[in-house]
Amino acid sequence: MEKRMMSLLVAAAFMFSLTACSGAKKQGEETAAQAEEAAVIAGSVPKSLLAEEVKTETVQLLRDLPDSDIPYRMATGEVKMGVGDLSYMLPVSKASELTTPAQKARAIGIYFADYNILKALGQPTADVEGVLAKLTSGLNITYLLNILQQEPPAPSSHDEYAKFLEEREDRIIEALAADDKVDIQIELLGGLTAELALVYANPSLVVQGDVATAGLTDNQLKRLDILGQITADLAAYYPDLAQLADIISPLKDKVASVKAARNANAEITGIRDALLK
Repeated sequence: MEKRMMSLLVAAAFMFSLTACSGAKKQGEETAAQAEEAAVIAGSVPKSLLAEEVKTETVQLLRDLPDSDIPYRMATGEVKMGVGDLSYMLPVSKASELTTPAQKARAIGIYFADYNILKALGQPTADVEGVLAKLTSGLNITYLLNILQQEPPAPSSHDEYAKFLEEREDRIIEALAADDKVDIQIELLGGLTAELALVYANPSLVVQGDVATAGLTDNQLKRLDILGQITADLAAYYPDLAQLADIISPLKDKVASVKAARNANAEITGIRDALLK
């Protein structure tokens, strides 16, 4: 993405330079064009100029996020994953304290993760759905909750279930991109990633089956790599993403394995909580 973005910046700079070179332009206009050209080269061009290119590249990277078949294996009983203590989950009362769109988007990601775990464990989800309804309404993205609540076809084969999960994630990505809310998608993903790290850090986590607990976080590490790349590329256009990147970057060292995550439980909790400050 970095190389493609640079190519676009160079092309935009060239277009501005053609405008600046026109003999019909007044001195003031030439100065403005030169200033805009300098901004493009510096990477501080208004995001509206690069909206479509940024959106296209970001959506492709998000689609490259690795998928896991652990949800399917849990659904079929092939793998049993239990969390005895759910007190780590973000209290629904926290939502009323959030003021900025970035905080609310991150909280939506956190509550998405909580919803999925509660659903997998057969626990009630009404409270989390209620707070998600309020948060998504506040950001005018209520369609996300509708997508999240969709149920897989039953009975589902391994491939059908995996396809359902992948398509559900793609629907969320595409819906936010079509709504020009790519930044919300990244904020949401940051919150979800931090909350999943707390699942791995949970001392009461038990995994039984053919998934070794040491490899449970492989997808998390790959997702953090891609998320880091996206936030680095977009931070100049969405300043809140620079803060997101700074907060979650330490996660990679803390989720290399379930054991490492458990040892860093307090630090991971601090990272999750810092996203909402």
